[in-house]
Amino acid sequence: MKKTIIFIIGFIIITILTCIGSINKAPLWTCLGSIASAVLGCLISSVFTFIDTHKTDWRLWLQQLKYHKKDIRLSFSYLFRIQVDGKYLLVKGNRLKNQYQPIGGVYKYYDEAKPTLESFNFRPDISMGNTTETDDLRIYISGKHLLDFMQWFRSMKDREYDPKREFYEELIVSKLLPRDAFENIEYRKVCVHNNGVEHPVFMKCDELVYADIFEIKLTDNQKSVIRQAVNEHPDMLCLASAEELRCECYNGIEKNLGNNSKWLLGE
Repeated sequence: MKKTIIFIIGFIIITILTCIGSINKAPLWTCLGSIASAVLGCLISSVFTFIDTHKTDWRLWLQQLKYHKKDIRLSFSYLFRIQVDGKYLLVKGNRLKNQYQPIGGVYKYYDEAKPTLESFNFRPDISMGNTTETDDLRIYISGKHLLDFMQWFRSMKDREYDPKREFYEELIVSKLLPRDAFENIEYRKVCVHNNGVEHPVFMKCDELVYADIFEIKLTDNQKSVIRQAVNEHPDMLCLASAEELRCECYNGIEKNLGNNSKWLLGE
């Protein structure tokens, strides 16, 4: 924040010098005006480059100003894009009846992160009934620390960053997929869902929902195993098309899909 204020003050001073130099014909002021004009051009170019390259950070900076004196709910998670035959693998959720959602979950933070999080005035969010999972990155922080939190999160310090935990808990430990076929999985981060701070009606609070989307590279054998698992466990697994993800509905009204399902599309 201090650097931003210094930049703005410097920008204003240089702009004033440019204006004076264009009006006052004295050699000294003309010279200073020419130099200030050149510097101003560089600064403007840099600002537009920064905005174009860091659209999300710029938006969050503005939102930090807007929500400076408010609390913001944060939910930071990861989801797996698992495609078979052009469709996406979903698993039945635990909290809502007959709702299917992507494999994945909320990131967790380690005990070593607590001093940092406490400096952001954080408190756990247990509104989803997760009273025993207080290490989830589903928390409230003071809005004035929004950018500081993002900087800490991106550093990956003192937090979970490998998404395999939820994959194995939801599909392997539950025995929906055989362990031997998925001893090794290859995956890569393909996109991020982040619409900035919003105010959804059902949450009744200002919140920022963030999700890293990872795509698993499946072998032919793994694809065959998944097809078989979906056929054997239709009450727990399904393969939904892109259009069904967008509509949040699978096979007519047979199954409801979580509103985070369409995030897999990266749209």
